[in-house]
Amino acid sequence: MVAKRAYVETSVISYLTGKPSVNDLVRAHQRVTADWWDRRAEWDCVVSPITLWEISRGNPEAAAKRLDKARSLIMVPGSTDADALGDLIVARKLIPESKKVDAYHLALAAFHQSDYLVTWNQKHLDNLALRSRIEELIRGWGLIPAAVITPERLMEEL
Repeated sequence: MVAKRAYVETSVISYLTGKPSVNDLVRAHQRVTADWWDRRAEWDCVVSPITLWEISRGNPEAAAKRLDKARSLIMVPGSTDADALGDLIVARKLIPESKKVDAYHLALAAFHQSDYLVTWNQKHLDNLALRSRIEELIRGWGLIPAAVITPERLMEEL
């Protein structure tokens, strides 16, 4: 059986490597993320240059931890066509300009034929109110949108 492709977004790697949060919900997500990470070989896990750019920012020590984890995954290339799709997602106001990078994650996941986009970002990426409009736009480009999913829900699907 061929493993399904999982595009791993920035929030997952940040939760994996972050200090245990004082927030109970975030701390629970961190534990789930660690469990999912231990099982990541069940999927063909990929990251993009956008992910590496995001996780390389901030505290140098924390960034080094994030980059170390990300480098164990398969790197997929960026794409000017994916950038154009991401720009269109923003132009249609499906993702705010200030969060444009999230539109690029959605586009790259589709361009690289990912079955899943794994994230904890439920405000912009896993937004139920906008999901159908984003998916329709991606399909209009002749692509299949990745299912946006948390690590927890992804493990439940097995």
